[in-house]
Amino acid sequence: MILAAASFSPGLFASPVLFGLFCWPFLVVWALWASRRPGQASFMARLGLILSGLALLGCSSGMAWGQELCLGMEACVPVLLFLLRRGAEPVKAKASFREGMGIYLPFLVTGCVFMGLLLRPPLAALFFDGAGTVLLAWWDGRATRRAMPAWEAVRLRLSGVILAGLGLVVMQGGSVFSSNDSAAQVGQVLALAGLCMMAGLGSVASSRAELVLLDVGLRFIPLFLMTLLAGTPFMQHLMVIAGLLAMVGMIVRRQGTPPLLSWMTGLGILAAGTGQIPCLLLLYGVALLAMALRLGCEDFFPAGALVLPVQMVLPVIIIVLVVLAPLLGWVALAGLLVCVMLGFRQLELETLPRNVLTVWQRGGGLMRGLLLLLILLNLLVATLLAWGVLSVQPLPVLKGR
Repeated sequence: MILAAASFSPGLFASPVLFGLFCWPFLVVWALWASRRPGQASFMARLGLILSGLALLGCSSGMAWGQELCLGMEACVPVLLFLLRRGAEPVKAKASFREGMGIYLPFLVTGCVFMGLLLRPPLAALFFDGAGTVLLAWWDGRATRRAMPAWEAVRLRLSGVILAGLGLVVMQGGSVFSSNDSAAQVGQVLALAGLCMMAGLGSVASSRAELVLLDVGLRFIPLFLMTLLAGTPFMQHLMVIAGLLAMVGMIVRRQGTPPLLSWMTGLGILAAGTGQIPCLLLLYGVALLAMALRLGCEDFFPAGALVLPVQMVLPVIIIVLVVLAPLLGWVALAGLLVCVMLGFRQLELETLPRNVLTVWQRGGGLMRGLLLLLILLNLLVATLLAWGVLSVQPLPVLKGR
């Protein structure tokens, strides 16, 4: 468990130098607010991406490679958001902070995700994840029709922060429990329930594609924290059940096209429960690319192209299923396959060539780059699986009797 080992290592930050270099979102936000120049945020997003890349290359010694990969992917989010929102109305040069919050928000939320990934104590990561969730819900709930759904989502996920924090504290034991083992088991159950709530299980993602792109990192931080709990057969079984319930919940709602981020969350819980960190990282990267593609399709293309991100991610989902299948019992595997087949029955795969051609012709350089990245990622993962690089190590505790 590379991420688990890193989270329980001594020290507050995974790298104090990286903590300072990754503070650029906060510094830029307040500098732009003070100077009343929110239009410079797009330039600073590109500059921040360059600084983040240099920081990872030179100052990440001793960090887990999974953390480095997550930080690098998250650093791309503000750049993707600004480049794909060409159709948005420009912000006035002398706009107030509230008027320019749409420009500042990516920096603030990305900063919260950075802190969640860089801080070793799980409780600190929970705090910053909750802060980012509140920011997104506040901005999403400004519209009257979105106020109640946004409040319901943030209430559920903040309740998850409290429950997960309580579980982590209970895991330390105390005089109330008969033994440390019983305290650890109770704390693990509470922490798992809270992390599932923080990951968005039971809540519907925002209808605004730019907020969903920012929400990817906030949902995956709890998934990475779940790897800290998957140390006993009991917890691994519970995590597999939670992942299956997440996917069943999406089917029961009958929303037509599967909500992609919710599906990725369910598969991520299965990957965390079976100890497949490479699959969890793969899902994180694919979710970011797919949400960026959805944002571009929503702004520039007809509604028929909105199913394209789900279609493009389908090969990666199948590869993840191939990796996870040997680790699951027959009952769990059968339930997972049924969920996948029912969820993708309205995927309209026959529209895939036409949608790809439309995006390629009208999308511009960035949209073409996203398409190529998804295609190359599918080919790369399939090749790695064929070569055995994505090794599957069966866990007997998850096999059916």
